[in-house]
Amino acid sequence: MGAPPQKERNRQLMAVFLPLFLIICGAIIMWQPRTRRWQSRLSAFFRGDQNRIKQRANTFFLLGFAFVMAGIALLYKATMQ
Repeated sequence: MGAPPQKERNRQLMAVFLPLFLIICGAIIMWQPRTRRWQSRLSAFFRGDQNRIKQRANTFFLLGFAFVMAGIALLYKATMQ
C-alpha cells in the first residue's frame, strides 16, 4: 500500500521546494561578502587585514556555491524520477 494522496503530494512539493530554497540561500550567501555593510564589519573585526577579509569572503563564496550545487543535484534528482 502506498502513502495517502495528500502525503504523496506534500512529498512531491517538498522535493521541489527544498532544492529551490538551497539554490536561493546559496546565491544569497555567495552575494553577501560583496555588500558594503559586510565588508565594513569584517574590516573592523579583522582590523583591516585584507588577506583575512578576502579569505573569509572566499569561504562564504565556496559555501554558497556548495549550497547551489546541492540544490541543483536535488532538483535534478526530483525531476528525473
